[in-house]
Amino acid sequence: MDIRTESRNLKMTPRWQDEIEARLHDLQEGHGDIIHARVMLEKNRHHKKGPHIASARLVCNVNGGTFTASKTEKTFEEAIRATFYAMEEELRTFREKRKKKARTESTRRSPAKRPPAE
Repeated sequence: MDIRTESRNLKMTPRWQDEIEARLHDLQEGHGDIIHARVMLEKNRHHKKGPHIASARLVCNVNGGTFTASKTEKTFEEAIRATFYAMEEELRTFREKRKKKARTESTRRSPAKRPPAE
């Protein structure tokens, strides 16, 4: 899995970097379907946002699709947690649908009929 992290209007701390990498590996564990993941942390300086200035965005390229989760919270720790929770739900739903589709397709396939032996 290729992991890229970016930050805008702030400096990425090693603690955030470690948490992001650990959470990405947790998302990947047992599945191995994430090809590329990109995480962007951004400090929003707009005055109308109020106390919610920490924004985290996660984009995951998975075998079969691309998924995005983005959350804005008061702190970056909260934003990272919320974003990964949202992505976990997206991937869980996608994986369940993919598994269900694979089961349906396998039951549709019938064994090849052979002509009767003479």
